[in-house]
Amino acid sequence: MLGGINNALFLQSLAGYFVVALILIPILKWAFPTNKAIKAERKEIRAMRKELRKLKRK
Repeated sequence: MLGGINNALFLQSLAGYFVVALILIPILKWAFPTNKAIKAERKEIRAMRKELRKLKRK
């Protein structure tokens, strides 16, 4: 095969990316959770900082 492509090898490598993604995405979601409790806590912290800024201005 001069200048040809090995279709089986190409498809196998392409499938490998999908398999790695299927394994890696749940692990990353488990390692770095983003749920509503964390977002609510951040919102509460922002509100407290805003109140502190108002108090410091007075």
